[in-house]
Amino acid sequence: MKTFQGFPSGKTRLIRIPAAFFTEIVPSVGDINVLKLLLHFFRALDHQDGQVRFLRMRDLSEDVTLQSGLVSTQTDKLGALLSSLEKAVEAGFILKGESKSDSDNVIFFLNTARGRDAQAALLSGRWNPGDENADHHLPTSMPDVFQLYEENIGPITPMIADMLQEAEKIYPQAIIQYAFEEAVKQNARNWKYIDAILRKWQEKGNHGKNSPDSEKDRRKYFEGDYAEFINRE
Repeated sequence: MKTFQGFPSGKTRLIRIPAAFFTEIVPSVGDINVLKLLLHFFRALDHQDGQVRFLRMRDLSEDVTLQSGLVSTQTDKLGALLSSLEKAVEAGFILKGESKSDSDNVIFFLNTARGRDAQAALLSGRWNPGDENADHHLPTSMPDVFQLYEENIGPITPMIADMLQEAEKIYPQAIIQYAFEEAVKQNARNWKYIDAILRKWQEKGNHGKNSPDSEKDRRKYFEGDYAEFINRE
């Protein structure tokens, strides 16, 4: 097993886990895979922004990081995942629902008040996963904003840390990563430039990655609104 090198310096993204997980679930669970699955749920759902938070079966079965961490034979990772899901549902830790209007119809909720309401609404036909616009797949290699800053900009000061935390509350993680990538491409390695991209995305509702005008937008960033933040050396 690879030796853990320690948590990164500076402030890092925290995942919220209910106290009942440690006082009620951990003492009662004898299957390490079920605990790993539940921890994955907490992490994945914490990255979502919608009122209804859930994971599709597809999200779980395609997650290489999740499956690689499950105790199983190398050839039966999916079997270990399905077994863990079954045990977690049977124990009441997570809730299972099926949507009649969605071809990828098996979805899972945490057994919270909101999760129970969502499951009931799904079963009654009052809600379906298609109502949510958020992408519920969790990228397995997406770094948090503090890691992005330290790797691409430099050391994090207390003032910068506060601004990064505020950005995490406002913008999706994928958009933050995109803004850092654009800053690196333009040799504009400073927070003002990144923040300008994020604010423009918020105004437009689109970061432009798939837009036919994306190249024109990048030239505008370089020559216009964001020129003062770019190092041309």
